[in-house]
Amino acid sequence: MNFSKTSFSKTTKIITKTVLASFAGLLISTTAMAQGNAANGQKLFTQSKCNQCHTTSVYTKPDRKVTSLAALEAQVRRCDSNLNTNWFDDEIHDVTAYLNQQYYKF
Repeated sequence: MNFSKTSFSKTTKIITKTVLASFAGLLISTTAMAQGNAANGQKLFTQSKCNQCHTTSVYTKPDRKVTSLAALEAQVRRCDSNLNTNWFDDEIHDVTAYLNQQYYKF
């Protein structure tokens, strides 16, 4: 194939725009999916008696280990596994949303 410099530049720009648009769409859909329902998360948190192991100080102490929304979700997943609550992904997102709204504010 014989590409001129102009056609190669146009092709590169089109590919770059397509990749960036796809990445932005994926990022938006992942964020929307992970938001969760904080009200349902509070119910799940209460029903599962999460506060028996955790006082509110674990969420509010200055040197807490959870420093991002992704780390918070990972911690909720660890607790789910340790307690055998068997939450579905949407329920984990709900509890994550509740804890984030109530304490973390990421």
